[in-house]
Amino acid sequence: MSWILAAVYCGVIWLVFAKLRLLRLTLPLTIVLASVGPMLIVVLLFCAQYFHPYTPLAVVVAQIDPIAPQLSRSGRVNEVLVDPNQAVRKGQPLFNVDPLPYENAVAIAEAKLEQAKQNVTLSESTIELRKASLERSEADLQYAKNDRERYEKLVESGGASQDEVEQSRTRLKQAAAALVQANELLGQANVSVGVAKAQLAQSETSLSDARYDLRQTTTVAPADGYVTNLQLHPGMLVGPSSGPVLTFVRDPKEDERGVVVATFPEKNVLRIQPGQYAEVAMDAYPGEVITGKVLNVIKVTGQGQLMAGGILPASVVNGQPSLFAVRILIDDQGAYPLLGGAQGQAAVYTSDIQIAGIPVMFLIRAKSWMNYLF
Repeated sequence: MSWILAAVYCGVIWLVFAKLRLLRLTLPLTIVLASVGPMLIVVLLFCAQYFHPYTPLAVVVAQIDPIAPQLSRSGRVNEVLVDPNQAVRKGQPLFNVDPLPYENAVAIAEAKLEQAKQNVTLSESTIELRKASLERSEADLQYAKNDRERYEKLVESGGASQDEVEQSRTRLKQAAAALVQANELLGQANVSVGVAKAQLAQSETSLSDARYDLRQTTTVAPADGYVTNLQLHPGMLVGPSSGPVLTFVRDPKEDERGVVVATFPEKNVLRIQPGQYAEVAMDAYPGEVITGKVLNVIKVTGQGQLMAGGILPASVVNGQPSLFAVRILIDDQGAYPLLGGAQGQAAVYTSDIQIAGIPVMFLIRAKSWMNYLF
């Protein structure tokens, strides 16, 4: 750019003083032209690269979903229901896994759930039996108390022997022990009901997991889009250890269409604000400059992040300049379809020293025309 401006400047001097002879070239005027002109070019270039950022690093980012079946154990693929690079709708089946093992797991979980319900019913009926046994033990204890008191009164009047009194006292102790045992058995029955209900809840969860696994034997599209790089075939084993098995490309949302991500150095990024006028020259459209506006600035980079861990970082910075992402929305989205991964260049024009934006406009247009050759 500096050589072009210098050539234009020299051409104007030649035209004015040599070709058209509009002015007479004197020594003082020559000194002024030789000093002022280059200085103005340097100032113009400085203002251009500082106030009107330009970058050759612009790209269209696509939304890619790695598709992996959410199965708790591995299963074998029965059929693949889509073709590569063909449009699919949200919820459309992509592939099926053999459901038989998962159907069996559901049947087993249902049987265990039914058994757990029966265990709860049995435990609750045991509580009723233990309550009845407790009431009987309480009645036996009260009868043994009355019987002992009666024999103690009779022995004083000679109506009962001492052996009969001792026997009544023994029966009282046995009744008291039986009451304690009945209380303990009732407590155990209550614990058994708690255990049975916990097993019931666990069985319900296991059945829910088994049914979820069965539903996941059919993997569906998460959104509108298409599958690319289709390497999945019937007979392949997929599961937790297989990882993603399909590459799904989402159709861009309405607010994501026509967005180009350009990266600028940090010396310029603070001057970029949402709504500023921008120009984009994509390699796919040589000779054309696409107008747009700044959507927003991503004010953080990976170099500004420290990962959590138990080891102190050896270095915080790597000495490389940070590049910050700026999202630019083009104006005419219908006329310029953007492909995911397409590259180009971009420039943002601020309201400061607007005349300095002319060299940047010339530069981006010249490089756009160069796309015909390279």
